[in-house]
Amino acid sequence: MDKKKRIFDAVRESEERYRRLVELSPDGIIITSEFRFLFMNPSGIRILAGESFDDFLGRSVFDFVHCDHRRIVAERFRKMQEKGESVPWMEVKFICQDGREIDVEIASTPFTLDGKMAVQSIFRDITERKLAEKHLEFLANFDSLTGLPNRRLFFDRVGQSLLNAKRQEHLVGLLYLDLDRFKEVNDSFGHAVGDLLLKEVSERLAQALRLSDSVARMGGDEFTVILTKIVEPDDAAIVAQRIVGSLSKPFMLDGHPVSIGVSIGIGIYPLDGEDPDTLLKKADTAMYRAKGAGSNLFRYYQRCPD
Repeated sequence: MDKKKRIFDAVRESEERYRRLVELSPDGIIITSEFRFLFMNPSGIRILAGESFDDFLGRSVFDFVHCDHRRIVAERFRKMQEKGESVPWMEVKFICQDGREIDVEIASTPFTLDGKMAVQSIFRDITERKLAEKHLEFLANFDSLTGLPNRRLFFDRVGQSLLNAKRQEHLVGLLYLDLDRFKEVNDSFGHAVGDLLLKEVSERLAQALRLSDSVARMGGDEFTVILTKIVEPDDAAIVAQRIVGSLSKPFMLDGHPVSIGVSIGIGIYPLDGEDPDTLLKKADTAMYRAKGAGSNLFRYYQRCPD
């Protein structure tokens, strides 16, 4: 009897420890059967913005799974039921009781409860982590001032454009832009106005392009434009002239009328190069030749004398 009592007490203590761990866990823990809630710990209730478990008892799990993720959740759970294997961590989006959308990680394992199959799942809110990841991704690929692609993303995009051009046998135009008199604006009105100017320039450049084209800020007052598919080299001149016309119009910045110009160099794939570095170098060389000839001018690399 003493041995049985000790075993009984040990089991009861083990169950009590497990219950406390579940209640104190910072992660949400739920038990479901046939996709309906049977249990949820306090953290799960808090994460899903409920007041008590009564808000969830008997309700379908899919009431709280975002519509874009319901299919994959259903498929994973059905495979788990069929094979009796745990579902490893996966990321999905939940809808909270108050209507907020959150990103969560969830893992599940099947077990038997009162002779029926049930599922115990553990989930955690990773919304802040996902936002931080997106912010880091933005910083890695986009210019923080203008929101345009940065040098890194530019090279990725131009590389893809050249690969497509090679497969489809068409031309790609690369424009290298340098603003004229930008330093004068900075020196006369300060860096805050200079930053406003770069933002306005970025917007005008985007408006001057086709949806299929791309503009990037390379740094300072230098920009690049990728014309992803052109028929003739002269097509790039049409875009260059449109950019010159747009940027030559005065800017009103913080109450100051500001006028600038732009010098543009044009490189054409495959005439001037078949890789991003070569094409960029040729467009840059053509840009300096345009700048040396005056303001609001553009030059093609292959038409410039050495």
